[in-house]
Amino acid sequence: MSNTNSLRLFTAVSSIWGIVYGLIGPFFALYIANISGGMEKLGFAFSIMILVQAVTAYFVGRYSDKLGRKPFLFITAYMNATVLFLYTIISKPYQIYILQALLGVTNAVSMTMRGSILGDLTKRERRGMEVGRFNAVVSIFSAAGIVLGGYMTKYYGLKSIFYFSALAIACSSVLLFFIHEPKND
Repeated sequence: MSNTNSLRLFTAVSSIWGIVYGLIGPFFALYIANISGGMEKLGFAFSIMILVQAVTAYFVGRYSDKLGRKPFLFITAYMNATVLFLYTIISKPYQIYILQALLGVTNAVSMTMRGSILGDLTKRERRGMEVGRFNAVVSIFSAAGIVLGGYMTKYYGLKSIFYFSALAIACSSVLLFFIHEPKND
């Protein structure tokens, strides 16, 4: 598979994930605030996620150069699916903090791999255009996910978006098998 086809496939997978994160996006903070018991605890939960994300990003970047990008994408996809499902069964603030830390890990992996794979799959002279197109497409799907999330929450309840999102991430990650990852020189 050529880099162009791999980039298209990665754009498709990222677009599905964009829908998923759009579904959850605005409702996630409300859900966490309800379980954690207040806005001050919500702030603490999100700061845990960001701090873990900062530490993890450095190490993930280093090791992905040695081990490749795809293994990290698979691990983070299934870890994200699991964490999203776990949000539906927790009830204590400390459980939120643990899941937020895990999301910090998966966010760091996702952001680092996304940038790295885009660099790997794009040609230097067209990288800006291709990355811009990638971001535009994923953003459009994320916006659609936000709209869809509102309707899903209204008709099926808040937990339904977490169940659907976990399933969509797990299923769509199978497409990553078909991405050709260029070898590091």
